[in-house]
Amino acid sequence: GLTRMLHLNDAPGAAGGDAAEAPIWKVLVLDAFCRDVVSTVLRVNDLRDNGITVHMQLEAQRSQIPNVPAIYFVAPTADNIKHIASDLARDLYELYYVNFSSSLPRTLLEDFAVQTTASGTAHQIAQVHDRYLDFLCPEENMFSLHLEGAFESIHSPSMTDTAMTALVDKIVGGLFSVVLTLKAIPTISAPRGNAAEMVATRLDAKLREHILSSRHNLFTEGAEDVVAQSRRPVLVLLDRDFDLGTMLVHSWTYQGLIHDLFDIRLNQVALTQTDDAGRRVPKSYDISANDTFWEGNAGQPFPEVAIAIEEASVAFKREADEITRMGGVGSLDEVGSLDMGASTKQLQRAITSLPELTARKANIDMHMNIATALLDLIKERQLDVLFQMEEQLGRQTKASILAAIADPEKKHAQDKLRLFALFVLSNDGLRQSDIDECEAALQAAGCDIAPLRYIRKLRSLARAGAGGALSAAVGGSGGAGAGGGSGGGSGDLLGKFSSIGTRFTGGASLGSILSGVRNLLPSRKQLPVTCMAEAAMGGRPAGGGLRATVGGVGVGGGGGTAAAAQALEGFVHFDPKQARRGNLAGTSAPAHRGALGSDGSAQEAIVFVVGGGNYAEYQNLMEFAQRSTLPRRIVYGATDIVNPAGFLAQLARLDATALG
Repeated sequence: GLTRMLHLNDAPGAAGGDAAEAPIWKVLVLDAFCRDVVSTVLRVNDLRDNGITVHMQLEAQRSQIPNVPAIYFVAPTADNIKHIASDLARDLYELYYVNFSSSLPRTLLEDFAVQTTASGTAHQIAQVHDRYLDFLCPEENMFSLHLEGAFESIHSPSMTDTAMTALVDKIVGGLFSVVLTLKAIPTISAPRGNAAEMVATRLDAKLREHILSSRHNLFTEGAEDVVAQSRRPVLVLLDRDFDLGTMLVHSWTYQGLIHDLFDIRLNQVALTQTDDAGRRVPKSYDISANDTFWEGNAGQPFPEVAIAIEEASVAFKREADEITRMGGVGSLDEVGSLDMGASTKQLQRAITSLPELTARKANIDMHMNIATALLDLIKERQLDVLFQMEEQLGRQTKASILAAIADPEKKHAQDKLRLFALFVLSNDGLRQSDIDECEAALQAAGCDIAPLRYIRKLRSLARAGAGGALSAAVGGSGGAGAGGGSGGGSGDLLGKFSSIGTRFTGGASLGSILSGVRNLLPSRKQLPVTCMAEAAMGGRPAGGGLRATVGGVGVGGGGGTAAAAQALEGFVHFDPKQARRGNLAGTSAPAHRGALGSDGSAQEAIVFVVGGGNYAEYQNLMEFAQRSTLPRRIVYGATDIVNPAGFLAQLARLDATALG
């Protein structure tokens, strides 16, 4: 992976290496895409720990740094090859370790050889590697291909066959890298008739070609084949059209709220804060891969996160007070200046732990500031009220929706548009006159209803049969009520949330905000993507009327998983490791039977959405895997991770294109 690349393709601490031996200092040169790949998992300190003194952009003007090796990590493009060859000709570095994010085509390799031979610099190239790392990994079990606007591109009437083929090839290349990183050849399932089927067909062909024709099988078959066979994942490809609602819901989890209100880009949160002078200033925070608070609380309901921040703050203050008491000083800043030799052993240990305590304080302060900024917006936009309405969408009426649209306290026009869009998606029986009345109210409230027009167009196409079977089966236009998850409706955290403000360390301003926020606990229900994953993995439908939801859209009968299992029978299925035996597509016994355990269920799955994904689906899948009685691992991915505002913008542009 990346760490091996940063150590010149040697494992850290591997042979030749005494642990105490000084590291080889290197420079790292990145193109824009690979910079994003690296920045989602490594920060500047991490790079320095791996011997990187400086990292630079490939396209930037760079000066010569003699006697230093350079690691290049770039996409395999003709322009990048030209840049590297130019650097060689200018003799910028001593040795060149060239790493491509995906497979370098033979034509480009030959072109690279011609250019370096012409300049007489080929001997300076120490290594050339295909890394197969052309995806971003914002969370441990989550990836993005960083293909922005994929939903818009796929649905655009101006999309040519050539452009569509190029997009599908990019998706296939990214998925190939993902499964190669996992070292397991998956079976593949996808709905018929849309982009997901095109991706499935091409990925199956690419995997087959690699298995049959590669001299070196990168999936490490052979001796480990038995192990690999037993843990083969099921790859479920889905088109975004099957569930539009989840892209628009108001989240109530910490990570979901941050993505909705501030966005999370490359694991960096950008927001505005009020400084000491009362001015609104931009501020950004890095979410580190080793942030244990984030790891434990990102997917938790926001009220529980607020409690956790308070508890972490109180625990830190208790430890800090104890250390300052032992040292006889007034603050932690003064502890560092104490004489270690004259201190007691207990205090010496405390002084030694000072860097860790300082890092903890910075982490607590960061989450405190993010939570405070979230609470400001929750109160300003009445997001707690909107979340509760969407949790109980089946109980809403035209009158309650119109009242919310007209409410001057709900100041954000896009929030009202999202609420009504979810109401439309959850009600097949809405009269056109009711829709027109609500749309007029939205326009009066300052809403651009272009996204809504395009959603209605997609629904009409689904009803006409274009993808309608899957959409109806798992909630795309279900007729049953909303909010009927197995966890019941919204709950109260026994008043704990409302009292946090009075006890928050240094959080006096937080209390006034908290007093106006409802104490809500989300109901536990499976989203359509999770129902499809459970069905594909061979799981038994959960009891208790478990429902698939599209922002609260329920499916009656045997539950969302049962409906998803029925829809799955109409999918195309591929097993790249099996010889072709006619047409496996659409059979009731999918091709992944060879990957199942003795109980008939798969233990691993990759769920990928063509057209964009979000943190709500990721968190829902992780919760399903955690509460499963069987040990299961699910990896979630999408062409890009999109927040509601970004998705609405794509819908609006598509509507404008359709009208034009």
